[in-house]
Amino acid sequence: MFDYLFADVSTFSFFDVVVNVIFAFIMGLFISLIYRVTYRGYSYSTSFINTLVIIAMVTSIVIMVIGNNLARAFGLVGAMSIIRFRTVVKDTRDIAFVFFSLAGGMAAGAGNHVIGLIGSTITGVVVLLFYVINYGSIRRKELLLKFYLLPQPGDESIYLPVFKKYLSTHTLLNIKSARMGQFLELSLHVRLKNLEQYQNFTHELSILEGIERVSLVFGEDSGD
Repeated sequence: MFDYLFADVSTFSFFDVVVNVIFAFIMGLFISLIYRVTYRGYSYSTSFINTLVIIAMVTSIVIMVIGNNLARAFGLVGAMSIIRFRTVVKDTRDIAFVFFSLAGGMAAGAGNHVIGLIGSTITGVVVLLFYVINYGSIRRKELLLKFYLLPQPGDESIYLPVFKKYLSTHTLLNIKSARMGQFLELSLHVRLKNLEQYQNFTHELSILEGIERVSLVFGEDSGD
């Protein structure tokens, strides 16, 4: 009854199509679960989780439609060139998961379920391992310190005693004029001897006469 629908769809039967799409759905769920468990950012998106599942399913359909037909492949490229994707991907890790989902969908659509299952499992284990051991993190943490300094006569800077008390290293990055030349704005990379003492450090620095607008900027979490 439905033979005419599949007359030109490579060698896939109705049963093959159903199995491949369901397998792609399972692959998409697995990939989205890995993403959800290992996510560390601050802008979690439910729609992106759903998108990973949909990408896997749609990709499997596309692969089955193309089959071994080169003309269909070029036709698909031409059709897709009309679409403009303007969504900005904030995290490069999200791009990796999009490709992860595409690969799972391609394996499902091609009927290579064993390759898709083994490959996705190994990749998922690696992602989980990176998450558990916090691979790539930097133990030391450098902070950006900014403050206004009233120019003082002499070479000895009034902030050096506080620096010696709390900092292990400090590197001057920039000095520029502020408040119509009344102050100098200093920017430094600093590293605290004890990161938990950042409040004491900023407090003692800010109460010094001639220093104003002290700010300590923390970078991304580096896995202390």
